[in-house]
Amino acid sequence: MSARQWPQWMKHTYYPALDGLRTIAVGIVLCAHGGVPWFRSGGVGVDIFFVLSGFLITTILSTERQRTGTISFKNFYARRFLRLVPALVLTCALVAVAKAALGEPFPSVDIALALTYTSNWARAIYGYQLTWLDHCWSLAIEEQFYLIWPLVVLTVERIGRSPAVKAGMLIGGAALVAGYRAWHVGIWTDERINFGLDTRMDSLMVGASLAYLVKALPAGLCPEGISKWLGRLVAPMALLTVLSIPRIVTWYSPWMGWIGYVIVAGLAAIVLSDLIAGRHSLLARLLASSPFVYIGKISYGIYLLHLPIYYIVEKIIPDAPLIVRLGWKASVSLAVASASYFWIERRFLRLKSRFE
Repeated sequence: MSARQWPQWMKHTYYPALDGLRTIAVGIVLCAHGGVPWFRSGGVGVDIFFVLSGFLITTILSTERQRTGTISFKNFYARRFLRLVPALVLTCALVAVAKAALGEPFPSVDIALALTYTSNWARAIYGYQLTWLDHCWSLAIEEQFYLIWPLVVLTVERIGRSPAVKAGMLIGGAALVAGYRAWHVGIWTDERINFGLDTRMDSLMVGASLAYLVKALPAGLCPEGISKWLGRLVAPMALLTVLSIPRIVTWYSPWMGWIGYVIVAGLAAIVLSDLIAGRHSLLARLLASSPFVYIGKISYGIYLLHLPIYYIVEKIIPDAPLIVRLGWKASVSLAVASASYFWIERRFLRLKSRFE
């Protein structure tokens, strides 16, 4: 297991392989939105992000609660603002400028929904399409989750007597959300099932429960025997299964609402547990390599910027072969996201140390 300290603006253990897992997640989204036939939907990638976010945020909040006896809501939301908002504003600016240059109407409603983190409900309730900003629904779900999660962590910390009990409470909560969603499949629209916070937050809660499960392990590591099976067989098979699911079903299949989201979140949690608590992880060696780590570090910008860039490329070279269009889409997305990370996002990330 490879781990080191976070960069100077962060105060928690950093696992390079988690950035590598972000690369897998954003790669699924890029391929699906780019028209790669294997990936019929990019939702698997989003669910991986959800599990990762739930784990990391809960680790940070629970550690602060145990260290200081409380959670500073002001500092938490300030850190979230510094991490999330700059790249989102840049993306909205890109959309506004590009649409003006192409002679299209100014997308005032789309930008307002994206910046207020409410686009998921616009899609869930009204079926509203944001076109160039359609993917902001996942950011909206995460931001709404962040609004309530510090209170949940405080409650769990006060009630639970051990990390295992706390993990059990969150797993139970995730099961309730999954059952609630399954109950409404066929009653609510596909959009309501896919884009509502109340029907999708179980993936975040699965990641959150893993934060406590790791704390329940001796020294935060799996036992030797389990670690060998996990790292050499179970976790690689879990990742291969996750990569196979977009080939089989789309995110609008009723099967996803019934049990699919649960399976994907569970498989992602298996991979994540291997990367952070395993001692014999084959995946960690791959995902901690420099290319995977680099793309993972800029994955937030890639996710935000890629869809507008994809639309721009389609406008400029609509008749080019798929491989040519996909090459331009991917390369420009990586280049613009890199510039965003080094010139804009990192400047704000350094300010996070003021709110630790």
